[in-house]
Amino acid sequence: MAKNGPGGQGKRKGRAEAGDRPDPDNATVLQKRQLVALIAQRVGRRNAEVREIVEATLAELGEAISAGQTLALPPLGRARISKQKDVSGSEVIVLRLRRRKSGADADAGHDHDEND
Repeated sequence: MAKNGPGGQGKRKGRAEAGDRPDPDNATVLQKRQLVALIAQRVGRRNAEVREIVEATLAELGEAISAGQTLALPPLGRARISKQKDVSGSEVIVLRLRRRKSGADADAGHDHDEND
């Protein structure tokens, strides 16, 4: 039986069904060291050569987000802040990321989001 509330899996109005989107509660986490290794492999460089650039990129992205900037970073997409507050000496920032669909829809230039 589904529960509503924290930790529950109850249905929410206006949300996609479970088969339409990945479940964020069960998502895998991409660690920085894994990102460095993936980028190093993609560009044919050693991890040590890529690490400094990845760390600088992440620092710049973090500063831009903290400053309230919208990020327009294809092919990642467009990220904008939907909520931001300070809690216990930390920033809590909720981003909304809009991406083009992969495959034929992206080639045709279709980018649908009923909520925007």
